[in-house]
Amino acid sequence: MSPKEKIEETIQKFFHSMDVQDFELMKEVTAQKEDVVHIGTDSEEIWRGWSELNKATKEQFENLKFYKSNIRELSIHISDSGSVAWYSHLLDAKIKSDTTVQTWKGARFTGVLENIDRQWQIVQTHVSIPESYHTKT
Repeated sequence: MSPKEKIEETIQKFFHSMDVQDFELMKEVTAQKEDVVHIGTDSEEIWRGWSELNKATKEQFENLKFYKSNIRELSIHISDSGSVAWYSHLLDAKIKSDTTVQTWKGARFTGVLENIDRQWQIVQTHVSIPESYHTKT
């Protein structure tokens, strides 16, 4: 498997872990370091460090009733050294929690991975909803 294929597999596992609320799979693909950063769509959704992300992910999985994701237009780039990669894609998702139901079409998702002990692990993600998405009539 090429490095890009391994990176894509890691990204797919990340979203599969969300789809099925598999915390162990999420841990497998996310670096358990205190410098990881995950940024969500709400202003308070900034988790810095594995301990914060670990707690937030467990809470999120407990509240999720349904999550189905679809990645579109995935673009992966690898540093010349081969130790860091970054990616971007569009994300379509249907999300149901205890209190809300959301449908995303074309959310913007970016991330960074590090090659740690010959395994690609996610160290940073950021998801955003374009302003035009909220203002369509």
